[in-house]
Amino acid sequence: MGSASVSGVVSRKVLPACGGLCYFCPSLRARSRQPVKRYKKILAEIFPATQEEPPNERRIGKLCDYVARNPHRVPNITEYLEQRCYKDLRKEQYGFVKVVVLIYRRLLVSCKDRMLLLASSLLSIICTLLDHTRQDDMRIIGCETLFDFIVSQVDGTYQFNMEELVPRLCELAQVVKVEEKSNALCAAALQALSAMIWFMGELSHISSEFDNVVQVVLESYRPQKMHDDNNGPEARGSGRTEEVLKAEGRASPSPSSFTISRIPSWKSIVSDKGEIQLPVKDAKDPNFWSRICVHNMAKLSREATTFRRVLESLFHHFDNNNSWSSLNTLALSVLLDMQMLMENSGQNMNLMISILVKHLEHKSVSKQPEVQLSIVEVIASLAEQSRAQASAATIGAISDLVRHMKKTLQVAVGSRELELLKWNDKLRKAVDDCIVQLSKKVGDAGPVLDMMSVMLENISRTPLIAIATTSAVYRTAQIIASIPNLSYKNKVFPEVLFHQLLLAMVHPDHETRVSAHRIFSVVLVPSSVSPFPHSESPDQLKKQEIQRTLSRAVSVFSSSAALFDKLRRDKTSFRENTQDGSRNKTLYGIAN
Repeated sequence: MGSASVSGVVSRKVLPACGGLCYFCPSLRARSRQPVKRYKKILAEIFPATQEEPPNERRIGKLCDYVARNPHRVPNITEYLEQRCYKDLRKEQYGFVKVVVLIYRRLLVSCKDRMLLLASSLLSIICTLLDHTRQDDMRIIGCETLFDFIVSQVDGTYQFNMEELVPRLCELAQVVKVEEKSNALCAAALQALSAMIWFMGELSHISSEFDNVVQVVLESYRPQKMHDDNNGPEARGSGRTEEVLKAEGRASPSPSSFTISRIPSWKSIVSDKGEIQLPVKDAKDPNFWSRICVHNMAKLSREATTFRRVLESLFHHFDNNNSWSSLNTLALSVLLDMQMLMENSGQNMNLMISILVKHLEHKSVSKQPEVQLSIVEVIASLAEQSRAQASAATIGAISDLVRHMKKTLQVAVGSRELELLKWNDKLRKAVDDCIVQLSKKVGDAGPVLDMMSVMLENISRTPLIAIATTSAVYRTAQIIASIPNLSYKNKVFPEVLFHQLLLAMVHPDHETRVSAHRIFSVVLVPSSVSPFPHSESPDQLKKQEIQRTLSRAVSVFSSSAALFDKLRRDKTSFRENTQDGSRNKTLYGIAN
């Protein structure tokens, strides 16, 4: 027993001590007592002898397998890689730094479940690379690594850590040089920002630096070239609405559309493993990544509140940089690009036009008729190019535009400034054309008729405002005369609108009463304004003509008798002075 205990003590204490001292003697270093740390051996074999040689890809794969089986070794591995990266940066051995980053990027792809163990170390290295101003290649690699890190995220654990890097990415994206590497740096920064915008969409969270992101993205966005396109189905099938314009000698000019080239979708760019699948030419093109950023912004339209925040930033940039102008074309190109993607994905297709119409009342443009004119022209182009059907947002946009038309009619008479009147007249015509384009998307005139009745509610007793209101509503009635009235097909006339027109017909102002009667006649007999419906069969035309004939016959005499009976009781309403009469005639002429 005594000899056995002595040998045990020697085995446990003496031999390990001797093994530590006499490390040249293999017999005193038993592997069972001193296991070899395989990760150090694997890491050493990955790095080449010189910077020009490629790393050992096979050993990188072995390291990924080792990390998957031994997660407790990850802190040791990341500590070694961090120290190696910082040492090689100080020595300017950038080839070895690229090997370190490559190892991290492979670990991100193969060991996503070990993200908590890798993230802190990798973010520290990314920050160091982005701040390394002596070598653009290092900052490019930092941006590309950040891209890989973002697309590999499955939750918002590191959301705020990544947001802290947004200002640095914006600075890199604004580097303006002629060298090819500077363009590559800008493209790499925009690539990382595209991943950041995608991540915002995944979490439905907008960064506090989003305004800066929009600015740098749009600075690299090149508008598409314009071309005239008058041979499409929209141009050929212009319908009864355009017949009204041509009959009045105010045919809308042929719109200019954009050649928007298709780009790969986000899913086709980023593989399931988080790797980028792109030609080198596109990967190094800042304009390509700026368009990807815009597309990822459009995908934020899944939630209306989030999308309003996105459009707010876009509109703010357009306002400050005069991008609404037809000479600049940036606003129209960006919004058309977004609209096309939203329509393909079927997400809130009419929301953008509705928000854009409301932007006309924003304080930054409300006092600038020239900017408002450009915005209305953009809205008309978007409406013309849109394939979406009408929704509540479309009816709301038409309602807002009718109110703007009413304001322009008021300015036309109330102002004496020639320059203001010039822009106001252009704005009124642009708003008119915009309503025409939006009305083509409406399949039922019922909601528009309801909107008209709301416009006539509580009509002002002031002649100027009353005439402007009825003139705007009358013009709207003319525009929608070609739209089938499905909501009220079983009724002779919309009751609510009829009630409001009765009140307008007994208004103290003579021209207001005349306009109310004109609205009544257009709604009652729409064929008097738009006699040639488009894309309808002869049977449909015959059926519709019979229905209109009945509409003209039913209760016309009884309603007219009631109206004129009220008019007789209001004798004083026919007394008008010469000045008011001339002013009313002027306004009526403008409205028509």
